[in-house]
Amino acid sequence: MADNNFLIDEKKLDQIRIIAEVSAENASGVISKWLKNDIVLNVLNVNMTTLEEIGRNMKLSEEIVFAAATGLIGDIQGHFLFIFKMEDAFKMVDMVLKRPIGTTCEADEVVQSVVLETCNIVGSSFSNSLVNLLRIKLLPSAPVVCCDLGGAVMSNVFSEYSMYGDNLFFIDTEYLQSENKISGYFFILPTPDSLSVMLKSLNNGTSGDNK
Repeated sequence: MADNNFLIDEKKLDQIRIIAEVSAENASGVISKWLKNDIVLNVLNVNMTTLEEIGRNMKLSEEIVFAAATGLIGDIQGHFLFIFKMEDAFKMVDMVLKRPIGTTCEADEVVQSVVLETCNIVGSSFSNSLVNLLRIKLLPSAPVVCCDLGGAVMSNVFSEYSMYGDNLFFIDTEYLQSENKISGYFFILPTPDSLSVMLKSLNNGTSGDNK
């Protein structure tokens, strides 16, 4: 079992950020078609940090959220994690169903289905980009969705990573839809062993051959 209590130099972080930004740009086009609105998926942060710091920065501990987690299978293992505040999940449903924003106001199976499909679409798009850019094998597994307090969601997902040490490598992205102010979080959480695979691919120069 690998230990994630190590540092990644700024050059490697910049390279990983470029890969994440290209992947996010590709995923933006896919989710825009799905939600029938122009959606931008921005990369907010690529870094090593602590679980506590992530929780503090998100400020969702007392918020009811919809979350979907997808396991990663292949050369990179870990999770994709999607988190939306309840009101933003409701907006996504109205976009998909072409209804006036504000129509959906109850957490039901339709909301869970839309969050689940959003996770499927964006996760698959992001996976395909990582495969092409890093020349690796990677498949997302079937996602699991839940509705709970943000603090409980973060604790459950990140508890798996605490066994590796105090630090966590993560790529944090945010959805933005300007007209209706919809936002959400998409985390890429590789295990330490998988992070080593990513860094090895960068060292071999595979990320720079984007043909």
